[in-house]
Amino acid sequence: MKKLFTALVLVSAALSASARETIQIIYGFSAADNSANYSRTLAEEANKIQDKYNFIFDAKPGAGGTVAARYVANTPNTILSTSSAFFIRASVFPNESYNLSDFTTLMSECTAPMVITSSKYKRWKEVPRDIPWNIGTSGLGVTTHLAAIQLKKKFDNIEVVPFKATSESIISMVGGQTDLHIGFISEAEQWSKENTKADRKVSVLGITGTKVINGYTPLVKQGFDHSFADMNVGHHLLVPETIEDSKRKEFFEIFAKAAKTESVRTAYAVDYCEPQTVEYKNLNKFFDFHTTYWKKLASQVKLDSK
Repeated sequence: MKKLFTALVLVSAALSASARETIQIIYGFSAADNSANYSRTLAEEANKIQDKYNFIFDAKPGAGGTVAARYVANTPNTILSTSSAFFIRASVFPNESYNLSDFTTLMSECTAPMVITSSKYKRWKEVPRDIPWNIGTSGLGVTTHLAAIQLKKKFDNIEVVPFKATSESIISMVGGQTDLHIGFISEAEQWSKENTKADRKVSVLGITGTKVINGYTPLVKQGFDHSFADMNVGHHLLVPETIEDSKRKEFFEIFAKAAKTESVRTAYAVDYCEPQTVEYKNLNKFFDFHTTYWKKLASQVKLDSK
């Protein structure tokens, strides 16, 4: 009888799981990125607190997030996990990317500073002004590319080298193929700590924003353009604008609750990503504000900028 009861429980659990509606959360860059863990962990916690939906994390990197955005726009039951790059890419490449009007914000997750690092130079005064050098970004027409363009105001000898993700860019720099890298703090610290086995230690040259974080000095306090003060990267979830409002609100409430869990906050903290709370009624205003804000900054990006 005990074995029969156990079997019935297992069958019941399996039927319950299969009855859930599967929703894909598609990340726009490499699944190896530390920032991918934000939405990956969020999905795990969301599955624990309800039994109506089964949220599955996946990544479709490429073209500065365009591959993922197009997939979500054309695939039912999908959510786009992306960053500020979403707004920038569509502004820089309006014909080759996607339409912003096809999406709407589901949830704002957190905002993290970007970091500029090098395994070749330990401080800015070592970076040459008279010979060419290059810097790796997570693509063209994305937030890291925008930061690289701002550096050109001080160094006009920069060549931008685009990768599919920040995790690819930093590996290239550590390997000596590129000179500098723009990414996130956790990536730098994987290679900068004393216990790392890497032969080429990574040095942090500066971060975006206005706050000193873990001893890292903001670029604006080192004489760089003031635009770096407002260039922290926001991470958020979007859905196709065709989604029913009731379902969008239901998803929002699930993720808002999941975002308060310790595991999600820990995932954010790795990159010093500050949690952002935007009420459901203000999500459309959030989307409109960031569309305008990043479009203005993106207007400085020229397609031939390297």
